[in-house]
Amino acid sequence: MTKNPNQYFSKTLEKGLSVLSLFGREHPSRSLTEISILTGINKTSTYRLVNTLVQLGYLRKSVNDKSLRLGPKAFLMGHECFHGFDIYQGIKPIIDKTFFEHHISIDSALIDGFKLISLYRREMPNLVSFHLPLIMDELYARAMGKIILANLAKADLDQYFSILKPVKLTPDTLVDLDEIKADIQETKTRGYSINNKEYIPGIISIGAPMMNYQTRTVAGAVSLDFPAREYSLAAIERQYIAILLKLASEASELITTAGI
Repeated sequence: MTKNPNQYFSKTLEKGLSVLSLFGREHPSRSLTEISILTGINKTSTYRLVNTLVQLGYLRKSVNDKSLRLGPKAFLMGHECFHGFDIYQGIKPIIDKTFFEHHISIDSALIDGFKLISLYRREMPNLVSFHLPLIMDELYARAMGKIILANLAKADLDQYFSILKPVKLTPDTLVDLDEIKADIQETKTRGYSINNKEYIPGIISIGAPMMNYQTRTVAGAVSLDFPAREYSLAAIERQYIAILLKLASEASELITTAGI
């Protein structure tokens, strides 16, 4: 007798997690009505779920306007889960070693659909300080994003370009689709990506992929970031490409072992 794959699936837990997933940096607060609409759960059930999460400490309710925000238990769980994440634990010493040996700023991220999820970052004091979001769009303008696009399957890359609406983030951002496609093709041929002040003015980045060698798929990327006032692109390519590719190779070994 074939077992029902949903036999041990908890719909209540699914609904509770869907409520928590609505909160984040872009949406720190939500109303009960908003939660009900976004999750598709009727208002009575939403009220019950929300109040349970409030009592458990995963949500907190404002005394002023009754809006809901993440509670201390959600913060603690997120913090512990992130730092217990095996990829984070594995990538940290790899990046730290390169950071201390070469004194350069380093980023890493995993790919989720057509978004980057920030993994681990080390920043030198000489780099222009900027806010790095947890979830990043604009793959076409980022070193990590470009190298991931260059390693996508053709069907996935075609899908990305079919929905892409480029935005000029700096005077150097490429927004013409043909130019972006040509840049991605050059990146694929070159084996590493270049972000020449295209995402943030004054910052040049070079990126390489974190590959799963068994599945031959791209799982994320690493980048080295430099202040343009101190480094030329030519100098960066001459001195740091080998360092970047070695870092990416070590990270890829980790990704492959973890099965990401």
